[in-house]
Amino acid sequence: MLKLNLLRSVKGNFYVQFETSVRGFGLRPGDLISLTYAKEGLVRQPFRVLKIAPGLNYRTAAITAQWHDDSWYVQTAGNGAESTGRQPKYEQGLPRPLGGTVIDSDGIAQFGVTETYEEQTDGSALARLTVEFTAPSKPSASRAGIPLLGFSALSQGTGGTLKGDQVLYYAVTGVDSDGVESGLSFIVRAVIPAGTNTNTVALQSLSFAANTASFHVYRGPSPQELHRIASGVGVSASYTDTGAAEGLLSPPDENYSHANFHWRWELQGAQTATIATANTVGNTTLAMLVNEYRGQVVRITSGKGQGQERRIDSNSATTLVLERDWSVTPDSTSKFTVAEPSWNFGAASTTSPVTFTIPNREGRTVQISGRSANASDKECPFELCPVTRWQVLGAAGLLLDADVPPQPSFAMKAKGDGTITLLGLGFPTFVNTRSIAAGTLILRYWDELQSPSTLTLAGAIDGTRSTMTVSAAGVVAGTYLQIGEEIARVDAVAAGGTLLSITRGSHGTTAGAHATGDIVYTLQSHTEIVPFSRDFFGSPASGSFSYTVFLPNARVGGADLFVTNAWGNSPVDQRHFTGTTDYGLRTINGGQLNLQVEGYLAIEDDAVPPISIESYLSMQDIFAVVSEAPTEIPVVLRLRQDNDEICTLTIPVNAAISNVVDGFGLAPLRAGSLLRLDILSVGQTATSTPGADLTVTIRL
Repeated sequence: MLKLNLLRSVKGNFYVQFETSVRGFGLRPGDLISLTYAKEGLVRQPFRVLKIAPGLNYRTAAITAQWHDDSWYVQTAGNGAESTGRQPKYEQGLPRPLGGTVIDSDGIAQFGVTETYEEQTDGSALARLTVEFTAPSKPSASRAGIPLLGFSALSQGTGGTLKGDQVLYYAVTGVDSDGVESGLSFIVRAVIPAGTNTNTVALQSLSFAANTASFHVYRGPSPQELHRIASGVGVSASYTDTGAAEGLLSPPDENYSHANFHWRWELQGAQTATIATANTVGNTTLAMLVNEYRGQVVRITSGKGQGQERRIDSNSATTLVLERDWSVTPDSTSKFTVAEPSWNFGAASTTSPVTFTIPNREGRTVQISGRSANASDKECPFELCPVTRWQVLGAAGLLLDADVPPQPSFAMKAKGDGTITLLGLGFPTFVNTRSIAAGTLILRYWDELQSPSTLTLAGAIDGTRSTMTVSAAGVVAGTYLQIGEEIARVDAVAAGGTLLSITRGSHGTTAGAHATGDIVYTLQSHTEIVPFSRDFFGSPASGSFSYTVFLPNARVGGADLFVTNAWGNSPVDQRHFTGTTDYGLRTINGGQLNLQVEGYLAIEDDAVPPISIESYLSMQDIFAVVSEAPTEIPVVLRLRQDNDEICTLTIPVNAAISNVVDGFGLAPLRAGSLLRLDILSVGQTATSTPGADLTVTIRL
């Protein structure tokens, strides 16, 4: 009884008072109730009702209750409240530090950072940082129970990869068959002496409850900074750490509520500490202005003394002098940075990731501190919290691009209606494409209304020759020429305008051999400005982009395309289309002309009334069909423009269709001319059939 009253007086010196209404109906002094209140760290904590006082008009009741623990009533000596090895907590403690998501080259856990941009209404931009972290889990009721382990960790100098001259802390948790993790065991300190970097640490006298299926092992440089190094280890009496990789998961933490993130600008990048004493740090290669960093702070980011931060009293060109001494003096393994002394609040979040904005300062480095906090917003000590450095990539001014766009790629398609379509526009990367406002498309084409070309080669050339002689003057430097499938650029003109210096194989064509008399086509240029809205590329609409250019009666042999953003023009992409049967993409004009002769055919001039041509037109092709095929003798037709023969067509014996005459290279139909059809030959014997119902089609 003495022990019970002592425990109730000392351990139970914690009282609550609150008001309730119908939920207090039936309660009497002496009854047990449970309370949950995160700000005080109470999770279904039992209390014994001491007093119930009625409120105004008996609508509420004020309840006074005292902390209760069933173990106080156990009368076996030594099996009181302290049997769990833990003292009851009467207020919420500070949480453990947050964990990172990546391990850097120094083996230090860092937050994962990604950068995007947020444009402001004035055209400026903010850098938006998305920071990923590892938050501790909340403790759960586990059937495994809290493990026990020996207080002495055995360190060995061989067999592992742990570095010497350091102190490490270890703890374990049990896991039941449902995967629920218990609370953390006692923390064991392991001292690893200097002299070797092949050390191991053995945890001994491990003891687990009967329902423990496996256990996790945690390690860290301090009791607060523990991270899991082994998961799901089979139950055994010992565990040996041979140098397991640093983990990212922290032990369950009942005090964790949320994470607060802060940031500040770094003033001096990471430097190796070639100068280090009890109250100084520096580097002999630095050239700082005297007292440039007075009042700022210096932080040891890695190596010996990592995490320490001191205010700078003064500095010389190479050395920073501190206001107070280091706790652990850095050495040549240490790296330090100089930063602003004050932090800016970024954001708070209970789960990862967290997002906040900072000024858009390209190339500057920002330090990001993530601090775990409890329900009262009390933060874990800053010195224990990770600090991640991030160099701002920066948004490119008004439109968020940092350089000219990459070279585009594209395709062209002729529909045969006088138009040609730009489509398939893409980039190898969408970097620097946000502010693209326009594309410049230059079509290199032969005007078919100028057919046939009168320019020919005056001498044969092979695939390597850089000069050519043409039959007539008139070509100027900068002009593109097409000979068969090859496109060449004229660089200079000599010998009265007939000797041309050329660049072979332009627009990706292959330089080949050409014979004397081969036709040379002088290509004209047509330029189109293709508009784009900002942020178009990469959007769903960009996948089905097309742009149509009206350019009738043209054979397009090649095209140039470049795009323009806020920084300037992209590299030019040049494409050729000479690999087709027409040695280019023919836009034609669309439509067709039909000349029809009804009934059986007979030899005659002007077999149909002449058709008047209203405008200049190029022809895609010409062919004839009959509904009844001729026998014994073919049908021969002649198509004329005024008195000039365009072509002849022949419908073979027992066939219903004639040969197809390609319209490229033929003189165009002239405005005001008359289109005439003559039947030159049909079968006229007693046994032959001349053919019937003739239609001659000219596709335009």
